[in-house]
Amino acid sequence: MEHEYTVDDAEEGLRLALSGAEEARIRGMAAILIGKTGDDPAALVLALGDADKGVRARAMEGLVAQGAVLPLVRALQNPAWRVRYRAAEGLGRIGDRRAVGPLVRALRDEKDHVRYMTAKALGLIADPAARDALLPLLSDPNPPARKAAAFALGRVGGADEALEAALVAEPSGAVRRAIRDALGRP
Repeated sequence: MEHEYTVDDAEEGLRLALSGAEEARIRGMAAILIGKTGDDPAALVLALGDADKGVRARAMEGLVAQGAVLPLVRALQNPAWRVRYRAAEGLGRIGDRRAVGPLVRALRDEKDHVRYMTAKALGLIADPAARDALLPLLSDPNPPARKAAAFALGRVGGADEALEAALVAEPSGAVRRAIRDALGRP
């Protein structure tokens, strides 16, 4: 007698492929399919820590497609900075205001990559509640974090005075351009 496979069997196979396949390409495809089914955000959150950058990106895209705000908010607490980075990215792409508080807390992350992506995410959400927390990032030691803070403050609004002061003090040409863009200047 032949075994009849169910959708549950197929989903289990996808989870096994995502967590155990040797080839990153197979893990990435599994992340895409799990993202489309909407059934297992926990497996995708685990894949945010995959060794392969492409798999991490596909897992984040799957979580975005699922609108998985709460699993991504929890992932901001993960010890691995790459997971926190992708969680912030996903939250920004979803654009749900429930993420603003956790993202504001993540602006103090020890890893500059996470601070950068968190500021960018807050800019995409564009909630004025993030303004005061973004201001200190204008003097972050990391230029991409400062650039993302300028972008975010330009979208949030109400920070022209701080942006003007940062423009005068900013040593990086790329960050100065971002600040001028935030101020609506050429």
